[in-house]
Amino acid sequence: MKRLNKFIPMAVLALGLVGALSSFTTDKDSKFTTNIQGYIQLDPMGTQCEASVKCADDFGPLCTVGTTQVWGKTGDINSPCTRELRKNH
Repeated sequence: MKRLNKFIPMAVLALGLVGALSSFTTDKDSKFTTNIQGYIQLDPMGTQCEASVKCADDFGPLCTVGTTQVWGKTGDINSPCTRELRKNH
């Protein structure tokens, strides 16, 4: 019984630390998600684009509007929209 009384506070402390660390890493990752202007391609080459929803460039499912894939610009405002974007989390 004496052994059990020493184990319980250590187990509670360990669970508290794991919970604190897991919430810290979730908050840290969400701060780095960027909002990138997404575009719908009006032609197959991506030279004509129409502004659509905000997306991200991290890992995850493709950014879409309905079944239409949303693309990002590869450079300045006049560049083609051929960069694959991902959904924001």
